[in-house]
Amino acid sequence: CPMPHAQCPMPNAPCPMPNSLFAVQYAHARCCSLVLLAHREGLIKLREPVLNTSPAFWSVIAPNPISWLNCDGTLRLNHPDERRLIGELVQVVDNIKCPDISDSVKWEKITLNLSQAFEKFWSNCRIWGEVKITSPEVAQARLGLLMATQSVLRYVLEENLGVFAPLEL
Repeated sequence: CPMPHAQCPMPNAPCPMPNSLFAVQYAHARCCSLVLLAHREGLIKLREPVLNTSPAFWSVIAPNPISWLNCDGTLRLNHPDERRLIGELVQVVDNIKCPDISDSVKWEKITLNLSQAFEKFWSNCRIWGEVKITSPEVAQARLGLLMATQSVLRYVLEENLGVFAPLEL
């Protein structure tokens, strides 16, 4: 356990890393702020985004749907960090949807992996600046990936880990 033995809630059991849930909550809040920024800058249009409401109730009205595919049907998201994030999302959603194994899932660990994949994606896959101007479809596809990440993070934080999914920090 990374915490001092006396502070660990169950000294003989593995103790969760104290910063891992914060990292996941931070990733969720970051996703929320980026979605709202995209709305303010006109990359997407949300139906009545209200800061103090759950992002589960924010709905995209334009573009709808946000396409991850080019005109020829190929995936727009080809950067290695985009693909890693998609892979982590698939793994977490598989664990959510497959009830026969979900009891043995280490939710904190797989959600931390997802938040780390998001941070790497966010660091290396631009949405604003030149990408927004020259390839708005790529910027929107990346926003779609970001919104999917936010949704999965929120669900796991609230439903599987029983903690608050903050909209901002």
